[in-house]
Amino acid sequence: MAVSLSLAMIVKNEERVLGRILSQVADLCDELVVVDTGSTDGTVALAQSLGAKVFHFDWIDDFSAARNEAFSHCTGDWILWLDADDLITDVHRQALLDLKQTILNDHLDAVVCSYHIAFDANGRCLVSMPRERLLRRAAGGSWQFPIHEAFVLPDQAVILERLDIAIEHHKPPEYLERSADRNLNLLKALIDRGDQSPRTWYYYGKELRHHGRLTEAIAAFSRHLELNVNDRISGYQALHHAMLCCMELERYEEALSLGYRALALDGSRAEALVSLGVVRYRLGAYAEAVPVLMAATACQKPTAGLIVEEDYSWKPYHYLSLCYEGLGDFSRAIEMALKAYTGIPDKGVIRDNIICFARKLG
Repeated sequence: MAVSLSLAMIVKNEERVLGRILSQVADLCDELVVVDTGSTDGTVALAQSLGAKVFHFDWIDDFSAARNEAFSHCTGDWILWLDADDLITDVHRQALLDLKQTILNDHLDAVVCSYHIAFDANGRCLVSMPRERLLRRAAGGSWQFPIHEAFVLPDQAVILERLDIAIEHHKPPEYLERSADRNLNLLKALIDRGDQSPRTWYYYGKELRHHGRLTEAIAAFSRHLELNVNDRISGYQALHHAMLCCMELERYEEALSLGYRALALDGSRAEALVSLGVVRYRLGAYAEAVPVLMAATACQKPTAGLIVEEDYSWKPYHYLSLCYEGLGDFSRAIEMALKAYTGIPDKGVIRDNIICFARKLG
């Protein structure tokens, strides 16, 4: 017998996108719970017209507080949380429906799915991350952290990974503009009030990098690393983000140092390996770039942290082709370019390179 499933969502001025996601989960969720944090458009009326139970919550600069409020109104056995600008394709909605009908029970506490959060012009996922997406209400746990919130489960929770199921996050451009300064200001306010948690400094560094304040971002990631003593995943990613900042600033020796520190934390991931190869390529050290890029091609896509999809598909092969060109090995350059061709969104670049390499090969 299938369990009952509640949708939990927090919204503010989401009239443009809300109808899409509520319609997509209409046959999946038995209850739609929407907590409004101060909309001034038609969001509330639209949600009510589509069958949602709407509750009001005064915004206090705390996303976790708002999400916990939404969860408090849910009555289903399980809770699916979504944002208004998320979407679920038919294939993944059917997979969620199958989960609900066959797997969700009281012997399981949470299901982790993939969250696709950035896309190219053709709609292909560029960046993804695993997120706890379905949560058994009786298992306990709560949302924590005021911004970039996370659901923290009890230590003994039984979790199922289903990264083959994806939720897509498609934020309209005007929403990006609306949230960019807000997130930076919220994080800065936390720090000004004395928050010295590694997590806050990590996300503050990411927001600074997003705003092009690269030197400040590097300092924020350094502060995160000083405070972070246990989390290998965030330590790796802070080092890699700092490395990318140094690459943009053309501080290549510093970038190399950060990249090797990241590898020391986790040599199984491709991101730092690819970036090390790119730095070596930019410096003209093609022979030194080849082994680290080849190592990146052997990495399996991880199941934790932020995952840059191109580093696990076409990008290392693309830079390998350029390095082999620099080494005068045009046959290998063509071989690597052909491997990059299957995954790269802009196939014209690789096509032109292959023609160039073939001409040089004679």
